[in-house]
Amino acid sequence: MKGIHNFRGNCKMSVWLCQIAKRARYRELNKNKKMPSVSLDACDIPISMGQQVEADILHKEDKLSLFRMLHQLDETTKEVMYLRLSGELTFAEIGEILGKSEAWARVTFYRGKQKMMKGSV
Repeated sequence: MKGIHNFRGNCKMSVWLCQIAKRARYRELNKNKKMPSVSLDACDIPISMGQQVEADILHKEDKLSLFRMLHQLDETTKEVMYLRLSGELTFAEIGEILGKSEAWARVTFYRGKQKMMKGSV
């Protein structure tokens, strides 16, 4: 990436890259103006699809950030967090799997969430 030195850091890297891709696409469209255009009314793709793609990219980046923080937790807390977030298990099910009580699973999850929110992981 020859233009990485131009990244100022005032937004997420994914947003910056999406803007570059969008501008590159606009430049390409301007070069090929001789090609026939299609009316948006004749198109089956919803107009908000571009916004959805951008939202999906941001959501994926948020998930990656979440799992990076999860990875830094101690093993038992990490396991409870993974089971709750990825496995979508109840606290009772998590307690049963780990041989602990439902209350233990609930407290462990809460404390892990607090550590992640404080950024102390």
